[in-house]
Amino acid sequence: AAMAGAGGRVIVDEVFLGGAESQRRWTTALGGLDVLWVGVRCDPAVAEAREAARGDRVGGMARTQAELVHRGVVYDLEVDTTRTEALECARRIAARVRQRTMPPSTGRTTPVT
Repeated sequence: AAMAGAGGRVIVDEVFLGGAESQRRWTTALGGLDVLWVGVRCDPAVAEAREAARGDRVGGMARTQAELVHRGVVYDLEVDTTRTEALECARRIAARVRQRTMPPSTGRTTPVT
């Protein structure tokens, strides 16, 4: 938060195991900074298959967390990696950062598929 407050551009990659409460903690920590909340989703079955292919994860975590981490969380933008390549999702996020067509953290979600 201090780095962002000093003008640095910061990306935080967080798994919100506490759902909306996790987001509330970050909102407090970021204390009024300009934030773009991005939800990264994936179909639970696809996430589970990717987890197994990696071989370095505890089995079942991906399926369990696929929906849990989004419960009650409000995003400015969502991307879905089920059928969209990571690079394309990153491009869409970067485009939103450049555009800023709506005020950050308005509580409205713009799904991107």
